[in-house]
Amino acid sequence: MTQPTNQTSRMVVLEDQLLLRDLLSSLATTVPGIMVVGEASEGRQGLALCEEEKPDIVMFEMYLPGLNGIEILRQYGPKHPNTRFIAISSHFAPDSIRELLELGCHGIVSKSSAASKLKEGLREIKSGSGYLCPVCASLLRESHLVGSSVSKKKNRLSNREREVLQAVAEGFSTKQIAEMLEVSVKTIEAHRANLMKKLDARSAVELTRCAFEIGIIELPGQSKPAAYTMPS
Repeated sequence: MTQPTNQTSRMVVLEDQLLLRDLLSSLATTVPGIMVVGEASEGRQGLALCEEEKPDIVMFEMYLPGLNGIEILRQYGPKHPNTRFIAISSHFAPDSIRELLELGCHGIVSKSSAASKLKEGLREIKSGSGYLCPVCASLLRESHLVGSSVSKKKNRLSNREREVLQAVAEGFSTKQIAEMLEVSVKTIEAHRANLMKKLDARSAVELTRCAFEIGIIELPGQSKPAAYTMPS
């Protein structure tokens, strides 16, 4: 559904770095007709915020802690088909870009892009169009990963298995994951066993490596540069 450009769009910003979140929110409000109504730094908080505010636009960092951006899109998007989504990250891979597009993400912007590209993307998304920044478009053109084993691995996992895999990779114990997801320890143990079988992993370390390979987490220590510069 195309939204009239003269209608105010309510937007939430989901970004785990405070400084960058403030910059993104400030930049978004310079686009005519966009009003930021909420912010969150963690994925589950972000999903709850979306359920509470019912925004017109959701801007999300791909690698949010707790629940990553793709899972927010996967869980929230189908229930709210009129909400429009724009993904941002420092580390997009061709497979993750394809997955975002397949899930109906309307805009994808690399943090290595200029601020003008993010504003351009927001204007396009607000008007009802889609936007793929030049950096991400170039990644897709240069990629030869169509049908890669990485995509096949990820497609074998259920939504709950992806959530458990992210929590394991972030260092949470089985008991902590069970409390976080409000299920029994035995249920989480069963999910971990299924993950090890599906991903051919023998330890939490190998599960963490798999989580990185299929784009659920970033490698520890990878920087997230604040690439946007505020307009004067």
